[in-house]
Amino acid sequence: MKDFFYLPLFLVTEKEDCCYLSVNLWLSEEDDYSKVEAVMAQWDKIVASPVVQDPEVACILEERLAEDAWLSAATDVVALLQESPNMQKVVLARRMRLGFDGFLSSSLIIDHMEEQQENSYCFVLENGTSTFFGATPERLLMADASHLESACVAGSIGRGETASEDAMLGETLLSDAKNLAEHHFVVEMIQGTMARFCEDVQVSASPVLLRNRDIQHLYMTVSGRRGEAKLLDVLRALHPTPALGGWPQAEAMTVIRLKEGMDRGFYGAPIGWIDPLDRGEFAVAIRSALAIDANALLYAGCGIVADSVPAEELAETAIKFQPMLRVLGGKVHERT
Repeated sequence: MKDFFYLPLFLVTEKEDCCYLSVNLWLSEEDDYSKVEAVMAQWDKIVASPVVQDPEVACILEERLAEDAWLSAATDVVALLQESPNMQKVVLARRMRLGFDGFLSSSLIIDHMEEQQENSYCFVLENGTSTFFGATPERLLMADASHLESACVAGSIGRGETASEDAMLGETLLSDAKNLAEHHFVVEMIQGTMARFCEDVQVSASPVLLRNRDIQHLYMTVSGRRGEAKLLDVLRALHPTPALGGWPQAEAMTVIRLKEGMDRGFYGAPIGWIDPLDRGEFAVAIRSALAIDANALLYAGCGIVADSVPAEELAETAIKFQPMLRVLGGKVHERT
C-alpha cells in the first residue's frame, strides 16, 4: 500500500459548535517572526476574499465502459470459484464515464454530496487538475488513545420506493444466504486482524441494516482496547478487507489483477486523517469518482461468489453508481 499524505498549511476544523484554525508551518533556527506574519497575512487575505459561487455544469455524456468484458470476466471468476474450494470470493470493479459542458468544481461536488448523501463519509482529494471524491458508508478504522474500531460492511440491496417496500428489501437482505456469507467473510477477517493488535476484542451481536439514499448494507462493528498498536500498522493489515478484495486475500488479489482489466487508482483506498498523537479515522473510498477537467470516471464493485449470476452482479454495480450519478447530475438508473 502506497501512502499519500497532505499536510495543509491551513486546516479549519468545525466541532461541537466551535471552529478551529490550525497552521502547519516549518520554522528553522534562521527564521524570524516575519515568516509567521507573512503566513498569517496570507490567511487574512483568504478570509477577506469574496465567496464566489462556481457555476453549475451539465452532464452531456454517459458511457458504460466495457460491460461485455466485465460480464465475461465475472463468468470466468464464477467458474474459477466453483472449481477452487479454497477460494471464497473475488470483488470485481468496473467504471463508467461522464462528460460535462464545463469543468467540475470541488466546492459544488462537496455541496451536492452533503445535500444528498447523508450517513456517509464525504471526502475530496485534489492533486493538480484531478479530484478524487466520494461518499462512502464504510469505516475501515477509527483510533483514539485507547480504543480501535472497524466496521464490517458487505452485502447489498437497493432501497424501496415506499416504506413498506424498503422494509421488505431490508428483511430480504438480512435473510439472504449469499449476502450473509459474504458478510461473514468480512467479519471473520476483521475480527482476526483486530485480535492481532487489540485486547478484549468485541464483535456486535448480529448484522443490522446500514441505509444510504440508494442502497442498504449488512453492518456490524469490531472493536478492542488499543494497547501499543500503531494506527498505520493496523490499517495496512486490514486493507483490503474481503468486502473490497475478496477472500482469501492474496489469491483474490491475483485474480483481480488478471481479470479486472483496469487500474483502480485511489478507488477503495483507505482515506482519512491522522494526528501527531496517532489518533485518526479512515474510511474505504468506495462510492467514489475521479474528475479530470470536464470528465469523470465513476467506480463500483461487487463481490463474486460461486453461485453468483453475472448479470445480477452487473445490476448491483449500477445501483452502486447511483450516489455519484446523483452528485454529478448524471442519469440515475431505475432501481432493480
